[in-house]
Amino acid sequence: MIRKINYLLLLMTIISCGQNSVNYSESELKLFNNIGFDKTVLSELKQKTNKEFTQLEISDPGYLIGENGDEQKIGVEKINGISFRVSENESYEIVLTYKDKLKEQGYLLFISESGYKSPSTISVIKSTDKFDILSVQKTDGINFEIENKDVIEKLKDWDKIYGIEILGADYDWVELIFEKDIKNVSLFAKEVYEFCPDAVDQGVGEIKELERIIREEKRLFLWWD
Repeated sequence: MIRKINYLLLLMTIISCGQNSVNYSESELKLFNNIGFDKTVLSELKQKTNKEFTQLEISDPGYLIGENGDEQKIGVEKINGISFRVSENESYEIVLTYKDKLKEQGYLLFISESGYKSPSTISVIKSTDKFDILSVQKTDGINFEIENKDVIEKLKDWDKIYGIEILGADYDWVELIFEKDIKNVSLFAKEVYEFCPDAVDQGVGEIKELERIIREEKRLFLWWD
């Protein structure tokens, strides 16, 4: 009887290990080791996406056009983080589903490149401070004389009042959602427009539409063209 119980326990352990095993490539395992990432934290994300994880890269604004007419990034810099590519629709589903789970384990998940012309890029950095996303991505509105520190300061002010979560950011944009209702949406929309005119002028088109999105969707996309 004891032998039978031991056999069943062993069988259950084998089955459980098989279900939870994740096949990382050699390059992924080497990357995790180099940047100090815990591979077990990313297991569920790997199983969900089945994408190859590569090292997070940031670049300077703009592109060079290659010989084949393709756009090539300039000023590329490798950062301690991982990235993978999915469709634009998938990117929001993945971030909204897994960001809280990863944050509990000391990691931040966010969209680092929005897929207007190609798949979106999702990235992970080791931090629990959401504003580190903006620091890593060097997000600014330099065309409007708004520096990275100004963006971070403004979003910290909003966070204290409304509570925000950052869904994604790159060098000239940031997308966020609000955790609390905004009582005076009209006044807040005017504040947004003063800080980021392109949120309306090259975004939603009218400030009334910006008000509707903030009120109904509790979402905001800032973009400095």
